[in-house]
Amino acid sequence: MAPPASRHCVDTGSTASFAWCVLAQSSRVHPKFLTDVTSLEHRNDVFLTVRSVTLMLCAALLFPAFAEAQQQVADSSQLTWRDSLQTRWVGTHYGRPLHIDFYADTMVVVQDRFVCDFEATRDSIIVFGDTTFSVHYRFALDRMIVRTDSGRVITMSAQGPLARPLRGNWFGSPGRRRDTTIELQMNASGAAYWRIIPQGEWIEGEWDRFSREITFTWLPDSAEGRPDSTTWVGMFNPVRSQLLFDSTLAESGVTILRRFFRRPRN
Repeated sequence: MAPPASRHCVDTGSTASFAWCVLAQSSRVHPKFLTDVTSLEHRNDVFLTVRSVTLMLCAALLFPAFAEAQQQVADSSQLTWRDSLQTRWVGTHYGRPLHIDFYADTMVVVQDRFVCDFEATRDSIIVFGDTTFSVHYRFALDRMIVRTDSGRVITMSAQGPLARPLRGNWFGSPGRRRDTTIELQMNASGAAYWRIIPQGEWIEGEWDRFSREITFTWLPDSAEGRPDSTTWVGMFNPVRSQLLFDSTLAESGVTILRRFFRRPRN
């Protein structure tokens, strides 16, 4: 009878290593094993047997991790084309800049002006609303290759949400004055206007941007009404299209203004 292998074999948590140790200990101390294994062919047979056992043990241990990795790759490939669209794309069409900005799953803004709905498949996009068009597309090397109905090919690059322009109309109510609604207009020239709607007088000013921080400076004599502060400092949330202020009007508290691409009716 062979002596127990646990005398010199330490369980390190690896089934394959432990099997190697057991066979090695047995080969050194078992008399019958030393008698039988006298030729190179027998040694090769033993070596091949041990290697086969080790490979099977390794395969059994690695298969669950491999299967899980394969499933993750399959899941990600199913979502790639949808997720990749949800950003701002910039290219050139007939020598002019072209901007296509996808918001959520149904809205797209073309040239930062035209608000549209869209439907997309794995290789085509149909846009309808303020402007209408359809294109075929594919992704290659972090670019979106667009082919128009006329056969023109446009290579577009992705931009982060922070690249979205601020110009347009913003609306919201101060946190402590829910009965009051502020309308803010921002122009590409750097001019800004705000009022309390619907009957408030427009107050003029300027805006400046440093990354996500937006500073508004209001002219105190621009209207009969006077702003409670000549300076507002807000933070731009590009993902939600929001401007967040610690304060705007007197005792207003936190004020959140949201961008509206179509101006709501008063």
